[in-house]
Amino acid sequence: MKIFFTLILLFFSQFTSANNEFDPFRPHGQFINLGLHVMYIDCLGNKSPTVIFDVGLGDASANWLHIAKVLSNDVRVCLYDRAGYGWSDPGPGSRTTAQIVHELNMLLESAEISGPYVIVGHSFGGFTARYFTATYPDKIAGMVLIDSSHPDQIYRLSSLDQVKKKQSLKLARKEPAPEYMNETEKRWYFLNSSRKATFAQMGELKSFKDSAYQVKHSGPLPDIPLAVLTRGKDQLPEIDGVSLEQEWQEMQKNLLTLSENSWQTIIKNSGHQIYIDAPKEVVENILKVVMKIKQQKTKVVN
Repeated sequence: MKIFFTLILLFFSQFTSANNEFDPFRPHGQFINLGLHVMYIDCLGNKSPTVIFDVGLGDASANWLHIAKVLSNDVRVCLYDRAGYGWSDPGPGSRTTAQIVHELNMLLESAEISGPYVIVGHSFGGFTARYFTATYPDKIAGMVLIDSSHPDQIYRLSSLDQVKKKQSLKLARKEPAPEYMNETEKRWYFLNSSRKATFAQMGELKSFKDSAYQVKHSGPLPDIPLAVLTRGKDQLPEIDGVSLEQEWQEMQKNLLTLSENSWQTIIKNSGHQIYIDAPKEVVENILKVVMKIKQQKTKVVN
């Protein structure tokens, strides 16, 4: 009888090892317990400063991994999943920017990822970048805003609400993952189609007005190097004689007032997803911020 069970175990162990489709998959990064939920962060490279990315509403951090890999030759780069997205658990409380920044700061401290940081925010992630910098100014050495949301868009683009009500909101991803993605990226990509990611996106949309208010009243930012990257292709319609694209472009230009050490780059052939349309320009501007930070340190030393 013992010989029989031994043979059975050997058979199934060979079967499972040969069919690794069901083997546990563990990503490269860290799972950090924040007390009420676990969040995921993945860092590449080891040179200072550390570049932190926050992505757009409903976006996948995996979409930025190719940029992170390029940058990791010159700096340390960290990608994380906001609560509910990717490998991170759903988070407590309303999904406002203040809550998101609080969790990001806890995540960085718990993971022992020390600054100084260059914080990069795309679209809704721009709220995170601005609020984090205003709340923890001593931790942020530079900032990059990539076609970032602006708190004034709540009313300047309010006529878009009429259009959105007539359209169904796309909350789940049905299209296959891009072919260039590796196994880790594909799993990361599809996790953003999960039920928890859908509810995370809905929570952020529900709290968007509150987030805009928090960012608008978060206080002044330090005069750190600030790169503003703006799309060049029109994405918004004209409604009731008002060009909403022009409103967007004016708000993008207004972002330059956040720091006296700022510049804007308009990416002519890019839409809102600049990291896909023009990854080279994204990398170049992040490294330009890093260069300016190092130049400032050199002046202080001399």
